[in-house]
Amino acid sequence: MRSIKLVTTLLVVMVMAVPVFAQNFAYVQSQKILQEYDEYVEVQNRLSQIRDGYDAEYQQMVKEYNNMLDELESQSLLLSPEKKQEKRRQAQQKALQIEQFRAEKLGPEGELYKKSVEFTQPIIDKINKLIERIGKEEGYDFIFDASSGALVHADPKYDITDLIIDELNEQTNTGTTSGSN
Repeated sequence: MRSIKLVTTLLVVMVMAVPVFAQNFAYVQSQKILQEYDEYVEVQNRLSQIRDGYDAEYQQMVKEYNNMLDELESQSLLLSPEKKQEKRRQAQQKALQIEQFRAEKLGPEGELYKKSVEFTQPIIDKINKLIERIGKEEGYDFIFDASSGALVHADPKYDITDLIIDELNEQTNTGTTSGSN
């Protein structure tokens, strides 16, 4: 009797395990792809040149501002109060220009960020389409990104999102109906 239970248990475990073993998994290393993909490397070099140009322009503006302050300090005794006030106002205006430039060019929503998205998004889309195509052609059920652990491809037959939504809505409707009685 004990051996029948053991055989039955083993049989049940094997039957349940077959679908898991039948699934095909793969992974990609997105960081390696980006580092070794020539088009992406070229885009990064272009972005670096743009950033260097913005940095040089920013540094030049800071230098001009510092020169204005030095000039104001060195000529302080020789200038009339009105002229001092005018030079201070010009220096303050230059400081505002510097901050505005920094925000517009190098800030989180600045031109450099926008150019980065503009240049890299088509590459990311191309990589994702290729992963999707290879996933389908090679019969992979799931492909993960080893760099981030994110799922980058999944066979749609394993998507249970609609089932979850239906169950939640059913529970909500059932709860609403019984709560209004």
